[in-house]
Amino acid sequence: MISECPNCNQNLHFSDANRERVLIALGKLPQGQTLKFKCPMCRDVIELNPDGLPANSELSANIAPAVKAVQKFANTIAVPPPAPPEAPDISWLVSGGEIDSDLVDNIMTAMVIVPDESMRNKISEIIRKESYQIYVPKSIDEAIESIRFKDYAIIVYHSRYEERSLNSQDFHKFMQQMSMSKRRYILYILVGPEFHTLYDLEALANSANLVVNDSEVPFLSTILTKLKSDYQKLFRPYCTTLKEHGKN
Repeated sequence: MISECPNCNQNLHFSDANRERVLIALGKLPQGQTLKFKCPMCRDVIELNPDGLPANSELSANIAPAVKAVQKFANTIAVPPPAPPEAPDISWLVSGGEIDSDLVDNIMTAMVIVPDESMRNKISEIIRKESYQIYVPKSIDEAIESIRFKDYAIIVYHSRYEERSLNSQDFHKFMQQMSMSKRRYILYILVGPEFHTLYDLEALANSANLVVNDSEVPFLSTILTKLKSDYQKLFRPYCTTLKEHGKN
């Protein structure tokens, strides 16, 4: 756009707002029309073409064909559409096995820490049918490290995993000392021959949500259904109240 009056050759000091108004008006000009306004210095009429140059000026006449040629060329260029994103990797779904390193973030996950392979597979199978993906750590250190960076909905721990009294086992102590902002969202299930299934007082005494005797493991699906119902009744109003007061 011009910066000086073509009549008196004095500088045109447009404010940002006025410059924007002129540019908008030029952009809305019908074909063959010009924009006219008075110079604030000499008060003569300034007439601008849509390209922002003075009408009938030699410069405007020279560049007009070039501008039209560039616009015509630009219209003939076919812009390829953006490539669609690649399909997600679902190899973990097809395999149907236990997922170790490739846990999917938006699917609820259960950690199963049980030394007996047969019992571990049985528990994993039952929980997987409840639409959870399963993670089986290779060691207690690996389990604890994973919990620090991953949210687990269910953790099943066998009381004989570390082959000493439960209260002295590293993993159980880690669960007992976990911050409640994280712990309250985990269903911590203790399995062992010493427990009385669904005995809430025993679960509370061991800082767990549920205790299951080894002999009742085959009924874990039914037990989980009851547990989740009781858990929602107890903790959903509590968590809602915490959020209303700005706490997580």
